[in-house]
Amino acid sequence: MGLSRRLQADLWIILLSAIWGCTFVVLKRALDDISPMLLVLVRFTLAAPLLWLLVPAGALQPGALRGGAVTGLLLFLGFAAQTIGIQWTTPARSGFITGMYLVFTPLLAVLVKRRWPSVDSLAGVAMATAGLFLLTQPAGSGAGFGRGEILTLLCAAAFAGHLLAVDHYTRLFDKSGIAFLQVAAVAVLALPCLALETPRLQVTLRLMAALGVMAVLATAIAFYVLNTVQSWTTPTRAAIIFAAEPVFAALTSWLAEGERLTAGALAGAGLIVAGMLSAELSPFSRRRASDEAAA
Repeated sequence: MGLSRRLQADLWIILLSAIWGCTFVVLKRALDDISPMLLVLVRFTLAAPLLWLLVPAGALQPGALRGGAVTGLLLFLGFAAQTIGIQWTTPARSGFITGMYLVFTPLLAVLVKRRWPSVDSLAGVAMATAGLFLLTQPAGSGAGFGRGEILTLLCAAAFAGHLLAVDHYTRLFDKSGIAFLQVAAVAVLALPCLALETPRLQVTLRLMAALGVMAVLATAIAFYVLNTVQSWTTPTRAAIIFAAEPVFAALTSWLAEGERLTAGALAGAGLIVAGMLSAELSPFSRRRASDEAAA
């Protein structure tokens, strides 16, 4: 007897969480050999044609270009801020702060839908904010709240907007078509932004391996798999599993980089994850899950 589709989706999402969690260390190391915007450009330029090969005929429907542009712009802002920001923070800290997009999503939805935040959402924000304070305290973690953390927090806000935009446009257009268009849009947007930095490139085996992991595994294949299995489960269930992503980031950073979080920083990381879960269990998220299940 085969596994149910929901269980298959859970297993795939756990695997994606592990892959994306591990890429924080890969990204940090890759920046020794390549400048941030050039890395974003190369990563998504490689990923776009691979995704194109996986898009079925007829998936690029009329009108989908706008959805791809909007989701692509938000995705670009998120990855640009994250890639630049991780230069001045650690993989584990970047992972936990990025994960706060799950806290920001219900709050941003309040602005879009003009509804007052639920108690669950507010509790999630309070816990995540307290966790961020503990995670970034100089006395507790040795680094403080600097430009790396600020940029990563902006990345989380952009990813929250991206999640809402994807939720909207994939109800109107084919999911795989939107996935390709947004990845292609990131590559297009990254090209002119090279003027904002001094491009730097040193071709090494480490960089080639990192680009393979980030472009092929963590972008093209991951986006395709996610768009395939997300209809087998609910957004809330998926988001709860994705709360494990920063935990994988911290574990990978500890194993590969020897990064150790102090007791205070660990407490902060735990509060951020608790805040993520609380926000995703809010009435907004449950309504979003019910809407998708009925669609």
